[in-house]
Amino acid sequence: MLKLQCMSKEIKQIYVSMELAENEIKILAGEYYNTRFNIIRSEKFFTNAINDFRITDRPQLIEDIRKAVSVASDKIGSRIEQVILVIPAYNFKRFPLRSKVITENGSVRKPDIARAVSNSLKAQVDEDVMIVDPRIVKYIVNGISTRRMPENEICNELYVDIDLLCADMKMCYEYVSAVEASGLKVLDITLNTYAQAKEAALFEESLNRSIVVMDISRTCTYLSLLSKGKLVSTEIVFDGLNSLINRVYRSFSIPYNDIGKLVKYNVNYHCEHPDDVVYAWADQGATKTVTTAMLNEAVEKPLDVLTDKLVAMCKPILESGASIVLMGEGQQMSALSEKLKEKSGVELRNYCPDTIGVRDPSMTAAYGAFIAYREKALMNDLNVSCIDLLKYDELIDEKELDSEGETITTKIKNLFKQYMERGDN
Repeated sequence: MLKLQCMSKEIKQIYVSMELAENEIKILAGEYYNTRFNIIRSEKFFTNAINDFRITDRPQLIEDIRKAVSVASDKIGSRIEQVILVIPAYNFKRFPLRSKVITENGSVRKPDIARAVSNSLKAQVDEDVMIVDPRIVKYIVNGISTRRMPENEICNELYVDIDLLCADMKMCYEYVSAVEASGLKVLDITLNTYAQAKEAALFEESLNRSIVVMDISRTCTYLSLLSKGKLVSTEIVFDGLNSLINRVYRSFSIPYNDIGKLVKYNVNYHCEHPDDVVYAWADQGATKTVTTAMLNEAVEKPLDVLTDKLVAMCKPILESGASIVLMGEGQQMSALSEKLKEKSGVELRNYCPDTIGVRDPSMTAAYGAFIAYREKALMNDLNVSCIDLLKYDELIDEKELDSEGETITTKIKNLFKQYMERGDN
């Protein structure tokens, strides 16, 4: 019995990802157990120490990270010790190459593949970027290409096609340095656009048809092209939902913190009752209101400008038959989605993770980082966790019993039984 318990501990791992994005520090904790992830905690924390992908106040960012980690650790029940860091694909560049290795035992083993990846890191890239993520695209064994890991295949030479995904060198050093200065260890680094595509399984989908991923956030929009199973490019447009939010603020002087949700959920050009009040507030003793029609009129021009700009940048790709996948906070604004679909004239769909605990489009990259890192862990037979597993398991064991000694499972069964008995009466 003791042996079985030890085996179960070996296959359970806790991953924690941290994304430094715009004015937020996003922290996501998940438990990998028996081939699936269970989300433990999802948190967002405000910071004003980053502007246009540059750290403007390093001491403040370090302090903000420490506070965020402290709060998240308390809620998880164990101190976060290391994180998978998600960084913006700023100044993104891709360098494809083919790495050749001689198999040691006449058949492909994981160490052979690891050597191929390690050799690729010796390649020269542009001076303004650094290699963030070497990603295997396909393997060539005995003249046959495959995307599946060819472990145990008989051959003497293995060719591995690898994409070296790079980002701005200065930004990478600043972000990693700030996280480590806060007392955390950086377990791995991944790019936000790669992690998003990984979580949404878009690489497989792009094998037959190119995909343009539009990640529309508050201050900027990421335009990423996926084709033939690869992340080909990422361009950043410094325009996003803030252009709509600021227009509403100037038009009505609504409390700024409320405008984001108002814009995302209440702009509706097909509303049957445009005179319905969608927001009311008090200003110097007077009550003010905004109707759907007033809100639609306020954002119409900046919405047209934003969508025209995004479609124009992607026009050559869209004309070749690519589709659009909308992500980020912009995915929550149906009017934005409708405008993009109308102006682009191509297939468009909104994407949001459907995993319980992380059904938030702005957390897609943080969740995708788990999946991206898991591939590396399996490749290198790594068994690591980002928190103290022993302390975490002790906490879970303590919560298994309530004050009367009743297990959680038994308690749920009893509640269901009581509900059914009331129904019979």
